[in-house]
Amino acid sequence: MKKTINLLKLFALTSAILVTFSYCSKDDDETTTSLSELSGIITMPGGDIAGGAIVQLSTTANAANVIAKTITDNNGKYKLMGISNGTYFISSIYNPANTNNLLKSAGVVILSSKEVSITIEGNKEMNLEMEGKLSGGNTSFSLNGGWEYDNSHSTIEFEFPYDAVNGIFTGHFATVGFDVLEFDESNPANIKIKAWVDVTSTETGAPSGVCGHGRDGITGCIAGTFGVDLNPADTVTVYCEDGKINTGFPNTEMAAFDLWGDGSTTTYTKQSAIVGKTGVATFVSTSVSAFGNGYVAKGNFFFNGATKEVDLYFNYLEGYDNDTRYYSSFFGWFKFNALSDYGIDSGHIVDSDVTVKVSAQFRKNK
Repeated sequence: MKKTINLLKLFALTSAILVTFSYCSKDDDETTTSLSELSGIITMPGGDIAGGAIVQLSTTANAANVIAKTITDNNGKYKLMGISNGTYFISSIYNPANTNNLLKSAGVVILSSKEVSITIEGNKEMNLEMEGKLSGGNTSFSLNGGWEYDNSHSTIEFEFPYDAVNGIFTGHFATVGFDVLEFDESNPANIKIKAWVDVTSTETGAPSGVCGHGRDGITGCIAGTFGVDLNPADTVTVYCEDGKINTGFPNTEMAAFDLWGDGSTTTYTKQSAIVGKTGVATFVSTSVSAFGNGYVAKGNFFFNGATKEVDLYFNYLEGYDNDTRYYSSFFGWFKFNALSDYGIDSGHIVDSDVTVKVSAQFRKNK
């Protein structure tokens, strides 16, 4: 009899738990927020499909808070799923620093679509057309007019697929200079650029001592991989002594150097007395034209003893001013093949493209 009563109590308790669970589940179902799907097609001006375009959805204008992003397929189609109902801003852009699954055409760089406000209340279709209109501004300035390169607020980066199949290897150059920059927003043909980097100033964040055998600096492997003609005796006995950096070296004085071979001098602090032109990579524009919503500068890129023509795509970013200075900046990028174009024979770079990203700020005192 007692066993029967215990079974009845157990049944009653189990039933109560199931009823409670059922009630809670029902309540949760009633309060679940429905999610929607946004899809469409991105096209180029004239109706051609925009395969490989990046589509982004933001909660605020100017793509300032992107919550969802995808890439269109080879039919220009995209799909964003799991979107909560609400009002958003949608736009698309081509980014040449991203191969976009090889769907992107080389002739449609820096094109963007007009940003559109969209209200989502269930599944929705939204088609966008790419556009590329040059700014209507008339800003112009020159380094000869009091402007100077702001190295401390700029960065010149490089990246490539490590071992061709592994993650992306990145780094930047600490010593950079612009000997010429003449910018004319309304007349791109008047724009002129002469820029350089000290290849021995690479910084990759690789953990190693200053005089160790890491990647960075005059003693690192990157300089040699990038074709810098180093003298091992100089490197070891002058830069480093007994495993410690020689505080009197590298130079602390600005050295004059006819970088361009035209009698004009570039001054910079060399990291090593034995680094001459092999330790410097240069870019000289030969022509600049409007392209998409920015510009393309065709120019000669000198690196590892070879010179090849590259296309530098860039945008002008309207600057700002404070109590003492004016600021203006640019963002751009170009690519080159390290092996076939410049003979960089590395088992890590292999036959991959190297992407150089330029974020350059300029300033002028009031």
